[in-house]
Amino acid sequence: MRSIWVALVMVMGVAVVSGPAVAQPAKSGKALKAVPPLSPCTKDANVDSCWRAGVKAEKGENAEAALAAYDASCAAGFQVGGCYEAGKIYFLNAKLRDYGKSKQKMERVCESTDVGIAPYACKYLGIIYQNGLSVAPRPDRAFSYFAKACFPRGEPFIDGNGCELLGNNVPDADAAGVPEEDWRPDYIAYLAFAMGCSDNMPAQCNRAQAIHQRAVKQSANWLERCAEDAKTVQFRARCEDMPRLASVKEYDARQSFRLSVVRMFRLAADYVE
Repeated sequence: MRSIWVALVMVMGVAVVSGPAVAQPAKSGKALKAVPPLSPCTKDANVDSCWRAGVKAEKGENAEAALAAYDASCAAGFQVGGCYEAGKIYFLNAKLRDYGKSKQKMERVCESTDVGIAPYACKYLGIIYQNGLSVAPRPDRAFSYFAKACFPRGEPFIDGNGCELLGNNVPDADAAGVPEEDWRPDYIAYLAFAMGCSDNMPAQCNRAQAIHQRAVKQSANWLERCAEDAKTVQFRARCEDMPRLASVKEYDARQSFRLSVVRMFRLAADYVE
């Protein structure tokens, strides 16, 4: 999943500079490859035959055939992996780019029960709404989708890059639609980076530590709120210990940490969803 992160960062960078223009399909001098007709999709273990055809086509560097196969897999409805892979191609492939279609595919995956890939799809939707790709920019909706990528409901499998985007794009109170006195963006960012730290991302551990250290120097009022929330969810350590505890290697301990931070996030931003 992280192999696409550089491409995503590049897309976000271009979107910030050029705005809505980036939402237009890229021009290419190369003709699209012919796509052979697909047989009807059939269920195959926990995936389906069209999804497997898409994987094979991607290995053969035939993006057009891969997209056709993944689209067929998505339409067949046996699982959402095809929807996710089609959404990625529509988002990342310069020749086949269509942010609107990517949005449609990713919405289906983000709202699904597939805890393994739903957070990644939610991240893409956050990028789409943050940068106005085929839609009007909506920082509040972007935040909501980044939150789903970083703080999912149910079993806490996360997209650590989604946590980074959440921490970097916390909207102000007006954009979030909440009273100024109730909104603590640095606290939200701290929780996001601490959660991202648990996905083996040391740079986010450092970001979280820096935010907390700055808050201590400034006697920020969110420190008291963080301590209260930690007590409410029965977090097993102090608020400032989060970046250290996030780095634990043992699976059960890491998931327990994530569950606690998810609950704290819900208390801090209970309007999200």
